[in-house]
Formats: sequence, structure tokens, C-alpha cells
Amino acid sequence: MTSRSKHDPALLFIVAWLALVLLTGISIWTAFLGLGFYGPVIQFGIAATQAAILFVLFMRLKGPPSLKWVFAGSGFLWLTFLYGLSFTDYATRKGGWPQH
Repeated sequence: MTSRSKHDPALLFIVAWLALVLLTGISIWTAFLGLGFYGPVIQFGIAATQAAILFVLFMRLKGPPSLKWVFAGSGFLWLTFLYGLSFTDYATRKGGWPQH
């Protein structure tokens, strides 16, 4: 094992942290743009990307299939339910979908 391979996990976590901070900044920036209908879609996409980064890194899903994949898949299933319920709530409000 070389000394470089000892530092690769630290570099990976730093890159992941920078990606999460960058995605958080983009999320905040898009919140103030007034994107109308596309705003929540972009926000949910950013949140799903952040969740995927966290799942791969901290649940260590990058490897052979195991029971972890079942729990990660159920997490994404529940995330899909939450997105669906959020969109349903947003669509059935008195004002409905915003007009462009």
C-alpha cells in the first residue's frame, strides 16, 4: 500500500463536501431566481443529487451488492413517495400551478 492510497479517501470526502456545498449554493441561488413552475423541480433534483452523494459515500454503496442496497433502495422509494405527495399538495392548493 502506497502513501498516496492512504490519502485518497480523505480527498474523496473533501471533493464530496465541496460538491455538497456547491449544490447547496446552487439551491439557494435558484430559490431567489423566481423560476416559476421549474423552481420546485430544480430544487427537488438538487436534493436528490445531494442524497445520492450521501448514500454512495456514507452508506458505502460503491461495492458488491449487499443488504445495504435494500435499505438504500427503500430510502429512494420513500423519497419518491415524499416527492409525489409534495407535488400533489402543491397541485391541489387553491391557486394551483403557477402561471408563467
